[in-house]
Amino acid sequence: MSWVKFGVLLALPGALLSVLSIYVVLKDDNKLEADLSYQYDSAPRLFTERLDTVKEHLDYTRLYDNIKQAGNGALSHEQINKIVDLSQAPYLALFDAPFERGPDNYPVRLLITLRNTGSKVIKEVHIKLPEKGIVQIRDESRIDTLKPELMSSVEIPAIVQNGVYRIWVYFQGDLKTLMEKDVHIGYSDGVAQVRVSEEVIGLDAYMARYGVFWLSILTLVYALLVALYLLISAYKDDETSPASR
Repeated sequence: MSWVKFGVLLALPGALLSVLSIYVVLKDDNKLEADLSYQYDSAPRLFTERLDTVKEHLDYTRLYDNIKQAGNGALSHEQINKIVDLSQAPYLALFDAPFERGPDNYPVRLLITLRNTGSKVIKEVHIKLPEKGIVQIRDESRIDTLKPELMSSVEIPAIVQNGVYRIWVYFQGDLKTLMEKDVHIGYSDGVAQVRVSEEVIGLDAYMARYGVFWLSILTLVYALLVALYLLISAYKDDETSPASR
């Protein structure tokens, strides 16, 4: 066997591998896909300043004196205390656990979008978060579920075919540090295909989304061109060889 023909044999597996890669990218049964995007959120300074102003007005001593003055002596001490408690209650409820430290206590937001692109129901989806956070889940019917306590993992019983779940998680800490930690997403039959979104636009965004597909196409074209070149070279060698005359 000539080296040219041997080269053809080497090029053909590469072409077949490229075809297989394209099939894997394009096939319908991708099962569970997960898109992750991080964002740093902070309450506007105007909002926090307003909260501080409200806090000053709802100070016990100031509120007590204002109510006593408005009552013009008609209210007893117990009655004034009761009105003070009722007035402070809505504000204090804003800072019940886990918001004791104010609206900026959980500045890092993680959005997880789960898509069932397979041909059957996906069961027992489990997500391991990098740290404990506040969790909000939106199901296929766009019904939101707010978890009452901090969670380090999330479980979803099932996601129907073509179903989409969205999960918002709010963390304490630094955005960069959290992004360096992994988010593990799996289900009963395997693990999810995870993509982490970054702030890119234009050609960079297009290549980030379809890079694997176009790389497979280019590899296939290259392999086919090499195989075609080697075949033509082998044909010409056979035509010019003494044995063919």
